[in-house]
Amino acid sequence: MTKSYLIKLFLANFVFNIKEMCGRYSFAQLSIEVEKWFKIHVDGNTYIARYNAAPGQLQGVITNSNPQTLSYLTWGLIPFWAKDSTMASKLINARSETILSKPAYNKSFHSKRCLIPADGFYEWKKMGKQIIPHHIRLKSLEMFAIAGIWDEWISESGKAIQTFSLITTSANQIMKPIHQRMPVILTPETEGAWLSNDLKPRELLDFLRPYPDENMEVYEVSNLVNSVVNEGESLKIQAKPTHQLSLF
Repeated sequence: MTKSYLIKLFLANFVFNIKEMCGRYSFAQLSIEVEKWFKIHVDGNTYIARYNAAPGQLQGVITNSNPQTLSYLTWGLIPFWAKDSTMASKLINARSETILSKPAYNKSFHSKRCLIPADGFYEWKKMGKQIIPHHIRLKSLEMFAIAGIWDEWISESGKAIQTFSLITTSANQIMKPIHQRMPVILTPETEGAWLSNDLKPRELLDFLRPYPDENMEVYEVSNLVNSVVNEGESLKIQAKPTHQLSLF
């Protein structure tokens, strides 16, 4: 995907994200720590740490077809039956409530599931004319896995392109003041089951619930995260609140 396409993809999804989507997350851990936490192999020579993971980029995921290794897929699902790649910009998220009924997601939910490693995600809260970015993470500061689905699409040239979409659910209490949706965060106990073939789709739906809000925290961050070209630890640093409560 070209740089100009990525920028257009981001701008389209940023506007839509305010209403519906989770359009950015972070996963910036040492490769050796990722190996220990998820008990997988990570190639340190190709490992990509992301402070500002965005649609259209290659991201590290753990697929059910290769559960022992961190693989790199493009964020933005292209179903195997798609005529072209344009659907990717609209399929960065899959709603848990309709994942079994939507043709773009149904087959992948049955047979192509993945874990999306993360250490936090971003959402934007609309406050008057301002849109304020926030970073949401676990209070424990531990890594976690977002539930995802993936697919493989063959281009006209015969190239196999693997893509993914993360699954969202309704917001928990800590998220509701910011956004109506949130990513499905799996517990360490359910990660293995999500990748296995032991459970039926209806049983897997039980995993797609809001994460307990008492185990999460949220804070404002710099507007630097608004641009996909920005990377680095500074994006996750808590920013001075851009608003103050009035006493009158």
